[in-house]
Amino acid sequence: MKTYKFVLIAAALMCGSFSAVWAQNDSTRLARKKAIANRLAWHGFVNPHFFLDTRQNVTGKEEMMLFYPKPVVPDADGNDLNATPSMNLMSVTTRLNLTIDGPELLNAKMKGFIEGDFTSSLSADINSLRLRHAYLSMQWQSSSLLMGQYWHPMVLHEIMPMTNPLNTGAPFHPYARYNQLRYSQLLGNVELLAVAAFQLDSKSQGPDENYPYGVSNTGTKFSTRSLVPELNVQVRYRSERLFVGAAANLLTLQPRSYVLDTNGGTHKTTQRFSLPSFSLFGMYRFDNWTLKAQALLNDNLYESNTLGGYIERAHLNGDCWTYDYESWSFTTLWLDLSRTQGTWRPGLFLGFAGNNWANDDTRQPIGSYDRAFGRAFNIDCLYRIQPRLVYHTQGNLFFQAEVEYTAAHYLQGDGTPGSTEHWADNCRFSLGATYNF
Repeated sequence: MKTYKFVLIAAALMCGSFSAVWAQNDSTRLARKKAIANRLAWHGFVNPHFFLDTRQNVTGKEEMMLFYPKPVVPDADGNDLNATPSMNLMSVTTRLNLTIDGPELLNAKMKGFIEGDFTSSLSADINSLRLRHAYLSMQWQSSSLLMGQYWHPMVLHEIMPMTNPLNTGAPFHPYARYNQLRYSQLLGNVELLAVAAFQLDSKSQGPDENYPYGVSNTGTKFSTRSLVPELNVQVRYRSERLFVGAAANLLTLQPRSYVLDTNGGTHKTTQRFSLPSFSLFGMYRFDNWTLKAQALLNDNLYESNTLGGYIERAHLNGDCWTYDYESWSFTTLWLDLSRTQGTWRPGLFLGFAGNNWANDDTRQPIGSYDRAFGRAFNIDCLYRIQPRLVYHTQGNLFFQAEVEYTAAHYLQGDGTPGSTEHWADNCRFSLGATYNF
């Protein structure tokens, strides 16, 4: 009987111990889950957007990103074939992101960021999920290192125009994301920045190697086989109201890995060339307003949805084709004024771009064996006037209305039948709603 009681008491004690251990383990797991949850933050927005254009345009992302109006193309009766209006309603800019605040490692604050939307990387796949940002950052006391997919270094998120969610001032303001290594160093109010970037969604244009001239292609290979990443250096000054800086960018391309001879034979080549671009930028806050501006001299920022490019000039040297490369640059200026407080927040974006190549009398015209790669070589100048009005509710909902007027001055010989020097313009009316969470 005593033995029986002893066994019962021992079993009860063991069950109590197991219950205590289980409760302790369950409490530990719950604490760990809470700790992980506290490091994760989900955000994003839902963004239906309606727009109407008065003519056909050079665009991207199923016409949501407007670059400039297409040239006048008369039909047999003298009617402009491109003077055809269109409209659409889309919600593909709807966005979701996740921020991960990690524990300190190597004396640095760790952060991870992942973001996606539904604009896809190609217009043909619009409405498909794409990766916008994916990076990790390490923040020390006066320096930081970012690794992953983030804004192209000529895109400064601090001074982005406050226009509709996708266009953000393109093609006057750069707009692209690259995989990159980005290191910054703070020296008081001055920040020094160095970036090595690699293309993915935004790709260079170049020649099709199977043809000696006249056929274009698009891909990352023109950049990756050069074995030189896109390089960018910046210096910035920041105070409570003022943010100003300067940037220099260098893109190196290898357009061909082989050349052809007149018998169809191939010959290996490693010919490369580099294209520099420069930028001055700034932002100033006063009262409830913010003024942002940027000046660009871009030899080729086609990949970042701006203007410029290069020309491949083909020459037959004996029985083998050889090539020279010449860049064409644009000088681009834009400013954005916006009210940042209150229920009603008006704003205005102004942009201008001038083709330096078109206005240089020393440049040779494009010949029959030459090919232009990039955007807007046949445009002399381009400007945009874009007023907007945003209504902010007391919550996370706001409504936006914009009028976007863009005009392009086309040169003679713009590639259309019977083309002459002329202006083409488009007016875009857009309405949008955004709910942030």
